[in-house]
Amino acid sequence: MTEPAKPPLNPGDEAEPGTVGSGEDICPQCGGTGKLASGQSCPECGGTGRIVEGIGGG
Repeated sequence: MTEPAKPPLNPGDEAEPGTVGSGEDICPQCGGTGKLASGQSCPECGGTGRIVEGIGGG
């Protein structure tokens, strides 16, 4: 049985969605709107307004 295709990561993503130790956050480049001031889609989050990043630390 083959696994379903995973969506590509956006440049701002640090991990795949669902990875242990990661969580979804608002994109710092577009502030969660998915668009830049110019009206173009945000390249950092791929226009979603959200990125996946590592949480915690130590």
